[in-house]
Amino acid sequence: MARTKLNERQLDVLRRICHGQTPITSDDSGLATTVYALRNRGLVTTTRTDGRWSAAPTEAGRQHLAHTDATLAPRPSAPSTAPEAADLITRLQQAGGTLHITNPTPDERAHWRRVLHATRADRLVPDGHHLQHTGRDKGDLTITLRPGPPPRRSASPSETVPVPDDLPPERLHPAAATAHIPACPDCQPRARRILHALCHAAEAKNYTVSTPETGSAASLVITIGDCSFPLSFHEGAHEVPDPSGAKYAWQRVTAHTTRPSHQLDLSLEHTYAHRGRRSLWGDRQRWRLEDKLPVLLGEIAHRAQIEYERRQAQQRREEETRQCWLTAMQQARTALVEDHRVKTLRTQVQAWQEAAAVRAYCDVLEGRQDTGPAAAEGVTAWTAWARAYADRIDPVLQNPRLPDPPTITPEDLRPYLRGWSPYEPKRK
Repeated sequence: MARTKLNERQLDVLRRICHGQTPITSDDSGLATTVYALRNRGLVTTTRTDGRWSAAPTEAGRQHLAHTDATLAPRPSAPSTAPEAADLITRLQQAGGTLHITNPTPDERAHWRRVLHATRADRLVPDGHHLQHTGRDKGDLTITLRPGPPPRRSASPSETVPVPDDLPPERLHPAAATAHIPACPDCQPRARRILHALCHAAEAKNYTVSTPETGSAASLVITIGDCSFPLSFHEGAHEVPDPSGAKYAWQRVTAHTTRPSHQLDLSLEHTYAHRGRRSLWGDRQRWRLEDKLPVLLGEIAHRAQIEYERRQAQQRREEETRQCWLTAMQQARTALVEDHRVKTLRTQVQAWQEAAAVRAYCDVLEGRQDTGPAAAEGVTAWTAWARAYADRIDPVLQNPRLPDPPTITPEDLRPYLRGWSPYEPKRK
């Protein structure tokens, strides 16, 4: 058979199939098209077990890869990528944790993948952090250094949730035994065994299982931390001819009736918080619902992690808002007290100026020489009262000090808060 030339992506997938430690299976849905193309060229084979395929190299595939590697320029070895791997961590730390490469070529993408592999293999990632990247095969390539352990991957083929073929009702998990399951009587035992297995698998991961509240259409609720995820059973249906509507044997049957399909679906409650994520698993031509239970549990764990991170971010935002509000409140109190002191000072200065003016006026009145005895007696009485008044209003004679702060109400602070509410950490 003539040897066909493979592109970089096909060569990379073929190398992973031939030499990779992790097998490529139907769970790697993004590689399915490439695997099928290699299979059509006779370079790999796919074997199917329990509705799941896995890829394996053929002898022709091994020979093709050996010939290609021999004719191509040597691939970068570990020593050549190690310096770049160390430099990658430095660049990420200097860039605040994110490195963005705009629309790299396929060769550049493959090179970055090798650098990322070397970084992980040589344990260059700082403790308490992990690397993530997007844009493996198309679009911009973004590499991120994130705090915390790496996220759990979806359930691998080796992870299974064993569902018993038969189980007496008295041995069912309590939540499975009492669950509301909208399915036909023939499917009820199987559905309860599935819930039984799901309950034990969830509890093995330290999740909590419970029956939903009265009136809920859900069959089971799985809780992780503060996050609850209702699960609902559904059974499909199909239309079949209904001969009961025909009066005579020779009559054409036109009426139809609905019969249960005996195909079970299990769904997570749809929420806009997880738009675009898979929420339904069920019986299909290539697999049964039992095969998808590990993936379902993995999706629940993923959603719980997302909601936990959202809550943490919301709490951080609320705390930042609260601190800004407390700062604004303190600044408002300081500004109000300052205005109170300024007003007090101006009042005292005005009173002092008025007292000085009154005394000066009295001096002028008492210095006149053109008044008679009767008028002089009247002036003396008037100036005596005026001088006493000046002494009463003169703050200097009262030994003034720093005024006491005023009684402050929330509404008093509103003009100083620049849009903040005086009652809670919110803006108008």
